[in-house]
Amino acid sequence: MPFDKVTYDALLRNGVYPEGTANLPTKGLPPNTAGIPNLLLREARELEDTGTRGFVVDSARPGVNPTLADAMFVARGSGPSTVAHEAEHLMARRQLGSSSKINSKFDELMGEGGRKTRSAFVNAAIEAAPYLQEKYGLKSGYFDPKMAQHQGPLAPNLLYEQLATLASIEQTQGVDLTKDPVLRKSLFKDKNVRETYNALTGLRQTRLDPRDLPPYTRQPEKEETSSLGQKLKNLMGFANGGFIDKPIKGGSKDI
Repeated sequence: MPFDKVTYDALLRNGVYPEGTANLPTKGLPPNTAGIPNLLLREARELEDTGTRGFVVDSARPGVNPTLADAMFVARGSGPSTVAHEAEHLMARRQLGSSSKINSKFDELMGEGGRKTRSAFVNAAIEAAPYLQEKYGLKSGYFDPKMAQHQGPLAPNLLYEQLATLASIEQTQGVDLTKDPVLRKSLFKDKNVRETYNALTGLRQTRLDPRDLPPYTRQPEKEETSSLGQKLKNLMGFANGGFIDKPIKGGSKDI
C-alpha cells in the first residue's frame, strides 16, 4: 500500500477503506498538478452520494508537517475541477504544513487589517457566486450564503476553500479571474487583493525550478499596456471613442 500510516489511519477514521481505493491515471491533469511531482490520484467509492467530490489528508497535528503521501482521493466521475481544487490544497500542505494555513498567509501578505480584508473577500466571493456560476459554471458550497451563516464568526476561514475553487476555474478554463471585467469591479477591485491572490494560488505556491520566485511572495502588478491605436486615441483626447467635426485621413469621422 503506497500510503503512510498517518494517511492510512485518517482514511479509516473517515470511513474510507484504503485497500478499496483505485489508482487513477495522472496524465492530462490540470496544470497546477505539476507542483505535485509524486501525485497519487485515487478513486474512493465511499464518496459517492456524499456531496464530497474529493479530499486530501492534512497534517496529523497543527503546525506539524509529517511525511505524508502526496495523495488525493476523489469520487467516481470527478472531473478536472475537483483535481485542480485538491491540488491547491496539496501544494499548501507541502509548503505550509496545512492547507488551511492559506488563511493566515493571506492575512500576512495583506498586512495591516489582513483578517478584516479576508472576511470582506469571503463575503464578496459569495456575492459574486451568481456571476461565477453563469460565466464559469461554479458549483461550490463554499460560496453559499447559508454556509457562511452556518459558520458564523468562523466564516472568514472559508477563504482557503474559496481560493482553491477559484484557482481550479483558472486552471481548467485557462482564464485569469483577476482580469475579468466584472470581477475587477467587485471581488478583485483592490490591487493588493489581486497581488495576494496571485501569490497564493496555482504554481506560485511552489517552485518548479531554483530560478522561480519563492512561494507566497507578492509581486507588483504590471500595468497593462494599451495598443498603439488606443495610445493615439488617448493622446487625441478620445480615450473612450468619439466624433470629430472634420474628416481625418481616410475620410472617416469616427474614432
